[in-house]
Order: sequence, then C-alpha cells, then structure tokens
Amino acid sequence: MALSPRLEISQKQKLMMNPQMRQAIELLQMTNIQLTDMLKSEMEQNPFLAFDEDHFRDSGNGEASRAITVDGTSGVGLSDKIEAVRVDFACGEGGDVAAMLENRAAEESGLTPHILRQIAEEITDREIAALGIELTGWLDEDGYLRESDGEICSTIGVDSELLHQTLKQLSRLSPAGVFARNLADCLRLQLQAAGDWTPTHQALLDNLDILGRGDLKALAKAMDIDADEIAPYLQAVRALDPRPAGGFEPVSNAPAQPDVIVLEADGRWQAYLNEDSLPSVLVLERDWEEMAARKITDEERKFMKTNVQSARWLKKATQQRAATLLRVARAIVARQQGFFTEGLSVLQPMGLRDIADEIEMHESTVSRSVAGKLVQTANGQFSLRELFSSAIGRGGNGKTESAQAVKMRITELVKNETLPNGVLSDDELAALLADEGLVMARRTVAKYRNMLNIPSSAQRRRAAKIALASGA
Repeated sequence: MALSPRLEISQKQKLMMNPQMRQAIELLQMTNIQLTDMLKSEMEQNPFLAFDEDHFRDSGNGEASRAITVDGTSGVGLSDKIEAVRVDFACGEGGDVAAMLENRAAEESGLTPHILRQIAEEITDREIAALGIELTGWLDEDGYLRESDGEICSTIGVDSELLHQTLKQLSRLSPAGVFARNLADCLRLQLQAAGDWTPTHQALLDNLDILGRGDLKALAKAMDIDADEIAPYLQAVRALDPRPAGGFEPVSNAPAQPDVIVLEADGRWQAYLNEDSLPSVLVLERDWEEMAARKITDEERKFMKTNVQSARWLKKATQQRAATLLRVARAIVARQQGFFTEGLSVLQPMGLRDIADEIEMHESTVSRSVAGKLVQTANGQFSLRELFSSAIGRGGNGKTESAQAVKMRITELVKNETLPNGVLSDDELAALLADEGLVMARRTVAKYRNMLNIPSSAQRRRAAKIALASGA
C-alpha cells in the first residue's frame, strides 16, 4: 500500500481561561487580608481605583490606605494623575483590559496564580483542568495536598479515577513536589523531575523513619546497599526542598483575621462577613470624566480608558466575591448549628455538594469560596473547610457521624488512657468505637490516628514508661 501525506481536521476541547477569569478565581480563593494587599498593589498602578473608606477599616497591619476626601475623590491631585498616566504609558503599559490583567498576573509571585497559569497552558482536558483548579485551593502553605483520596472524593463528589488522572498531571507542574501527599512523595516527585530517581532512592524514601533515627547502617541494609555507598543518596535527598511552596508567598507575621463571624441572633447562629477586614473599592468616575475631557493624546486616552474599565471590573468582582462568600457561609452555618453551640463532637456530615446543591452553585465555586477562609465563633477560630466532613455510618440505624467527630472521639479515648499499661491499640480503639455504634476497620482508625499525629500504641507505651522512669 502506497503511503502519502494527507491533511486531517479534528476537534479538540481545551479549557481557555482569559486573564479576567483567572483573576476572578484568584479573588474567590483569597482571604480578606490577601484581597486587601492585592487591591493596594492595583491602586499603585491604577489612578481610578480607591478604597471606599465608609465600608472598609484598616486591616490592622498599620498601613494607611489611599486618602479619600469628602467628595469621594482621591487625595492625589488631578494633574499628578495625568502625569502618572503618562509615565505608566511611556513604560509600555498601554493596551486593553485583558492585556493589562495578563501583565499584572505575570508579575505575581503567589503559588496559586503560578499553578493556575500552568493548568491553563498545559492541561487540555476540561474535567481534569477544572478539578485541578479546585484542588489548588486545597494546598497547604507548604504546597502539600494533605487530604486522603477518600476525603477528597466524598467532599467534592468526584470519582477516584478522575482524581487519580488529575493528580498525575498536577504532580508534573512546578515547583517540583507540589501536590505531594507527604514528605516521601514530595521528595520522590522532585527526584523524578530532575531525572535522578532510581529504585534505590525510593528505598531510602520508604525508610525516612530510619534516616530520622540516624541509623545509617540499618538504612543501608533497608536500601540493599553497602554502608559506604549511602553517601551520594543522602546528598541527593538533602539537596531537595521539603517545602516546595516555601519560595512563593512569605508567611505573614500579622495576626490571622477571620473572614466570617458567627453570632447568635433570634436563637440561631448567623454568619456575617467581617467588615473590619473586608475591603470595598470605589471607581473614581469623576476623575475619569475630568481627565477624559482634557486635551491628551489618543494613546493616553486609550490607556486611561483601559484603567477605568479595569477598575470597574475589579469593583464588580470584589462585590461578587463578597456575595458568594456570604451565601456559602450562611448555608454552612445553617447546617452546623449544633457545632457552634457544642463543638466538634456534634459536627454534622457535610460535603461540598450538599452546600452547592442547596445554594445552586457548582462544587468548585464552593470549594474556592472556603479555601483559606477563617470563621470566628464563640468557641474560637476555625477554618471554614474544617466544617466539612465525610459521613461514617452508625451501626445499622441509618444514622451517620462526621469524620471530624470520630477523630475527636479517638483523641478523647487516647487522652483518657491509663498509662503505661492501659494504652489502647488500634484494634481496641476500633472495638470501643463499635460499642458506640461507629463501626470501622482497624486500618481506618489507624489512618485517623495518623492524621491526628497521635503516635502508635507501642510508641505511646514506650514514651509513658520513659516518663515514669524519669519521674516526669
């Protein structure tokens, strides 16, 4: 059969995120303090954007916002603004709103925008890209995805195969090691990205506990190599970064401010946005009108128009963010009334889909809304995400208990152990929970115990004996 070149046309779907879509996602995931910092940065570049001081008080970091006069205009003079526009334009910042947002996004050093750009550019499957965007909001400050597959699937409402395929692609993004589930996984991803991974390296990663004890002879044996061959493997691992996201957003020393406050009203707990830290913006339309009426070049007019359009969009986007967060928070609080009175022991099973269905939003929107948000309650400050928990069956009565409540019960059982001889094994913990109607396998108890950073029964017994012997 003769072979000849031919032209074929095929259709392929690709998730396209324009700069405004990307920034809207970032706004929703920001805390109030992060949003304030971002808006301050925008105001340094946009002469038509200012804080609405009637609705926003200082966030507590000691920095004064832009001064606003009684007539609603900025304290900066009009001639100063025109000069600032000319300087900005001379630096090459002309263009439409999309281009401006794209340029500013490119300057951001945060982990979230860095990952979102890669998802938009490198992941073509729409389902995987959408789930990837959502999981980005689950990353902790070190870049780890700490939740188990089961918790993610039950909370978001996705199947394990889609999650597996998504994580496979996300693990290839930079910085290497991001989306790892634990330290060993993080180091493995970095070795693979550098092309240095070997089964011997993996053997070392599988025995990090031995490395932590400093027993190099036992470690070499576990790696199936001679002790004098271990040095280069140790050097390779020590050169890796256990905190792949550490080089992005610096940790703030400012006190954590809640985004949502829960107060009692008319016998029920109600959610309110924290107005002390919630920024509200003004578009300085009068300044725009006065500047547009002046004799300026077409290029300067185009640049000013781009800025005022950007300011209008940011005002609308921040208002939409606030409205979305309030709807989500109110739905959560309505479902978890008992928690705000009695605490984690009565936390109800609740997934993202439950809230999404109730307020008719997509689960990904709910997920991004709660990402990183703190809620102030009568019992202290919590992460909004802590109020979501998968369901665990209670015997055969059809009732369910939240995973968070089960974790709390495990903590209580361990706390009340009689030391050193009354230490409870995972099997014994499972039996006690079963007596209370919470039937689960020993390995599930062990998983929750590990998530709570509770040592094994052998380790707890050993620590108790050492403390007893030392008179502690």
